[in-house]
Amino acid sequence: MFNNIDKLLKKIIVVTLIATSLIYLYTAGFGLFSALTQRALLITLLCPTVFLTYELKFKGKANTFTKIIDYLMMSGFLVSGIYILVVWRDRMTRAGTPPFMDIVMGSIMIILILEMTRRVAGKFLTLTAGLFLVYALFGPYFPTLIAHRGETWSRLVTFMYTTTEGIFGIPLGIAATFIIVFVIFGAFLESFGGGQWFVDASYAIAGRFRGGPAKSAILASGLMGMISGATAANVATTGAFTIPLMKKTGYKPHEAAAIEAVASTGGIFTPPIMGAAAFIIAEYVRIPYSSVVVAAIVPAFLFYLALMLTADARAIKNNSIGLPSSELPNLKDVMRERGQFAIPLVFLVGAIMMGWSPMRAGFWSIIIVLAVSFAGKLTRPAIKDILIALEKGSRQVIPIVCACATAGLIVGVISITGLGAKLSYTMINLAAGNLYLAAIITAVIAIILGCGMPPTAVYVIMATVLAPPLIQLGAQPLPAHLFIFMFSALGALTPPVAITAYTGAAIANSDPNKTGLTAFRFGLTGYVIPFMFLISPAVILQGDTTSIMIDVTSALVGILCLVASLEGFFIKSWLRIPRVLLGISSVILLYPGITTDILGIATITIAIIANKFLEKKGL
Repeated sequence: MFNNIDKLLKKIIVVTLIATSLIYLYTAGFGLFSALTQRALLITLLCPTVFLTYELKFKGKANTFTKIIDYLMMSGFLVSGIYILVVWRDRMTRAGTPPFMDIVMGSIMIILILEMTRRVAGKFLTLTAGLFLVYALFGPYFPTLIAHRGETWSRLVTFMYTTTEGIFGIPLGIAATFIIVFVIFGAFLESFGGGQWFVDASYAIAGRFRGGPAKSAILASGLMGMISGATAANVATTGAFTIPLMKKTGYKPHEAAAIEAVASTGGIFTPPIMGAAAFIIAEYVRIPYSSVVVAAIVPAFLFYLALMLTADARAIKNNSIGLPSSELPNLKDVMRERGQFAIPLVFLVGAIMMGWSPMRAGFWSIIIVLAVSFAGKLTRPAIKDILIALEKGSRQVIPIVCACATAGLIVGVISITGLGAKLSYTMINLAAGNLYLAAIITAVIAIILGCGMPPTAVYVIMATVLAPPLIQLGAQPLPAHLFIFMFSALGALTPPVAITAYTGAAIANSDPNKTGLTAFRFGLTGYVIPFMFLISPAVILQGDTTSIMIDVTSALVGILCLVASLEGFFIKSWLRIPRVLLGISSVILLYPGITTDILGIATITIAIIANKFLEKKGL
């Protein structure tokens, strides 16, 4: 009986996912619904599918009882979603005691959002949201520093369910407008051969050089991560091909897995298609999305340059050679077969830079992907392929929607209780008014949260609570938000819960802990770069041309010194004492200013002289 019901429901889910993509493509191209309708419709269409896609299990298996629970949860969420779509206009103008049915339906949705988030994103985000709800209800019983009067359940539910300040707040609003369009774009590009083009082109370009498979993996994973925004999924897809090739050419298993993990992580903050949080940054800072894209160019470049140089240094240590031409794809063939997929990417970048809204740019980029896919025999899609791409787009956005809805609960609690102002005041006091100390505290918190939560949810929480004190202490708004964004992403790379590294370790058959620590070391520049642009916004191309040129050059030299210090190789081998000096110079160059730049260059000069002297002495 249940098997037949499951088959029917799974068919309905597929139809629903395809319809969702079509509806939101329509809104991207021809106009949005009202704010709450746009947001509530998205979770009403997508979230009930979670209870069948991620089944409840008892002792690792589903049974009759768990099936019934899943069906009830799915029905409950669907009903509560339809209810708010029907009544929200009336509730906007109604004053006084909320109807009892609002409380019932809102309670159902809140509880089920927590459950679906547990299934999709894990326990940590669910528990965090649950603790915030407890805090809202029992405010007087908390320490004086964060205590408040406490909210009734009915008021809390009404605030979360019938306004655009809770569940249907800015995070879900961004998911229902910009994010879903770009996820569908990525699904179309990947489904029709764009993903394979990234991999083949990367190997055709870099595969023949020293450590070629690693450098190719970095290029391919960065490009794939740029369009997918899911680090672990990126490792699982591209890593299945790249990691064995790296091992074949001399890289140790844990090194191959670590390189893949770091490269996939960087894709989240690589323009022009950055992770979901980048759209929220634009909304919070109230700047065009193109400004966020431009700001991310130098940090992403420095991150991948450092990883490339690290891979090159490891190739020398491991005597890793490039692949023979016979084992590599021919670049001309690659471009002839799938090179047309460059057109929608170039169009997307150009449209964003010209000031088009991300939704409009994404919509027409999808149309162009569909059009150019018919230009090649290998990429020409059938109707079935288009439907699969539409389904994949909506399915891939489900985890983001769950994270955004749950983040909305947390942000709602912060808003209704005034917790944000209290924590901001506490942060400023804890940092003793020092921006750099506040930045370190912020980075540590973001990494800890990022170990168990999706980057988007981490960013939303951190931006709500800790961006204001950073700005109050002297940071500019965009650098402050980008700082939090990058550290939110790096949490997935940081031991002891380095999910991207552990995914790579499973493919490489390497020790997970060793892989996690190696990935942390290879990605260390990612933990340094945010401090660079927080201290000096010129690093993210903010300010006058002279300052930008000087500070970007200083940052570049500092990163090169850091890689040389860590790996012992850049252009040539470096001995121990010079490596220490290069490490010191990289720290000095972190801080902008003529004095520190001169001191940093002087230290580098001493390191070069010391290295030559020690080489002559055979030391």
